[in-house]
Amino acid sequence: MHKWLAWVLIALVSTGAHAQEPRLHGNLDAARAIVKADGDFAAQAARDGTAKAFANWMDAVDGTIYGGGSQPAIGRDAIYQKMGGDSPDANVLAWHPLEVFAAKAGDMGVSRGRWTSTAKAGGKSIAGSYVTVWRRNAKGEWKGLIDIGNADPAH
Repeated sequence: MHKWLAWVLIALVSTGAHAQEPRLHGNLDAARAIVKADGDFAAQAARDGTAKAFANWMDAVDGTIYGGGSQPAIGRDAIYQKMGGDSPDANVLAWHPLEVFAAKAGDMGVSRGRWTSTAKAGGKSIAGSYVTVWRRNAKGEWKGLIDIGNADPAH
């Protein structure tokens, strides 16, 4: 029985079941660009910290983040402060999209996926779901317009 379980786990890991490619809908070129933007956003959060990444990837004026049981933060400065500002991250936040929808015009889209937050000092991780509404700006850059994160219910 244990050999069977080990083979199943090896098969899941080797097929990338833990990091599946997101399903794409609508304008596929725009959807792929949103997947890249979402991935670059997550990579910057891991590299430079959550506050800097959110301040960079959310729209400087209209970007709005919801979550944490408080009022939304709107605009670069408010988002930077809500995400911790200059304080070092106490947690490592990671995420990946599961599905991306892009408008036919290729100027807006939505990614939805899963996130995890793991305390750097050890301890329990929490996980949840997110939705980010993306808009392509005049420079052709994808920026988050609205980001909503929701933690899974405690077990």
